[in-house]
Amino acid sequence: MKHSRMFVALVAAAALLPLTAPASYAAAPTNDVPAGAVALTLGQTWTQDTTEATTDALDATLNRTCGAPVTNASVWFTYTDPTGAGFLADMTASDYSGGFIVTAGDPATGDFVACGPDAVAVRGTAGTTYYLVAFSDNATLGGNLSVTLSEPPPAPEVTLTIDPRGTADKAGTAHISGTYSCSNADGYQSDIEGMLTQRVGRTKITGYFFSYPLECDGAVHPWDAFVVSDTGLFSGGKAANVSVAFACGMVDCAAYQTGATIQLDRARSWT
Repeated sequence: MKHSRMFVALVAAAALLPLTAPASYAAAPTNDVPAGAVALTLGQTWTQDTTEATTDALDATLNRTCGAPVTNASVWFTYTDPTGAGFLADMTASDYSGGFIVTAGDPATGDFVACGPDAVAVRGTAGTTYYLVAFSDNATLGGNLSVTLSEPPPAPEVTLTIDPRGTADKAGTAHISGTYSCSNADGYQSDIEGMLTQRVGRTKITGYFFSYPLECDGAVHPWDAFVVSDTGLFSGGKAANVSVAFACGMVDCAAYQTGATIQLDRARSWT
């Protein structure tokens, strides 16, 4: 009887003790998947802790086209373009390195649009909803993410002139020159390329040239190129030139083509 009363007392005392729940794992953020994507607007900065975000098979499928090292701690956003002007998404204010992949429409079935490290820009189509996934591109599993959505950079502008005179040396190489200006494409692909054609007797001599990269600071700069032909040697006389200046910015590319008849002078030799 004594033992029975002691057992009841112990059970009653145990009932007064606080219950300790088993350890639980933190939940992934709502925008860990496209269905929970956060809608952004131009001029908005979104910050969040992505240390519990995950990656999945959809990320891997999209990354086959992009080629990022990894897509860790990925989170999703949307932007509906009202005018077609496009947008620039930037995550450089985050405390870890990463990038974006962008699709037009549902990422599971939509069209791949663009991707890139740190920032990505898209020239939009009015009324289209774009999905953006931001991710860590290294072993860091998330952190303090900061995504800013703003207007895309302006399109590149490029112009080109060709000097009316050039030279042809004893080896049959032509030297031509001119000026160019380029803006809104600094750090991206840019070059001057073209073709020079000359008739020497009955022979048509054609050579191609490339001169790159361009300084895209908006100022006027000189350019020059040496042109060698596989079909003969350039010599003194008239030659036809077609040149193209080509520059790409973050979103758009621009080209400027011009042609001229150049007088090739024989280059003086010291020997």
